[in-house]
Amino acid sequence: MSPTLIVTIGPCGAGKTRWRRRHAPPGAVVVSLDETRAALSPCGCSGNPAVNAAAVAAGHATTRAVLAAGGTVVWDVTSFLPRFRAELLAIAAEYRARAVGLVILPPLLRVLAQNGRRDGNRCPDCGTARRVADPVVWRMHHDITVALPRLHTEGWTELHYLTLPPYLRPHAHRRFEEAR
Repeated sequence: MSPTLIVTIGPCGAGKTRWRRRHAPPGAVVVSLDETRAALSPCGCSGNPAVNAAAVAAGHATTRAVLAAGGTVVWDVTSFLPRFRAELLAIAAEYRARAVGLVILPPLLRVLAQNGRRDGNRCPDCGTARRVADPVVWRMHHDITVALPRLHTEGWTELHYLTLPPYLRPHAHRRFEEAR
């Protein structure tokens, strides 16, 4: 078995968790920052920023262990920051793992609508809600959109554009091999 790292790239509300629940390879270990934060947070909130660093560290440790054993890891995460993607790609490189990026970027209005269906009540302990503020979602969507033309230069073995707005679809036709 060849070690494989699969990373979702999409804003909050894009459908990343739905994708991984339906399509994660059998036997793959899932690292969900939301679920890890909820497990580590005293209040049980998935967005508690106080435990984010610990959640990322736990995810990195899990990833290293699974890749070292030749397994597959699926990260269910926004990955909108280049430095975050670079950290995961560096771990994949340590284990000579396939690094597969899955871009899930529906049109912004659909993402905002899906995010808007989440619970907006704020936790009295950590102050977060399951629903992410619209300006934060806009920023994530923008940052990923701007990164699309250069994602192929980051070190991915494969990039799959699963969902893109119609106005961005030409980017989906650029093949990884052509970018080398």
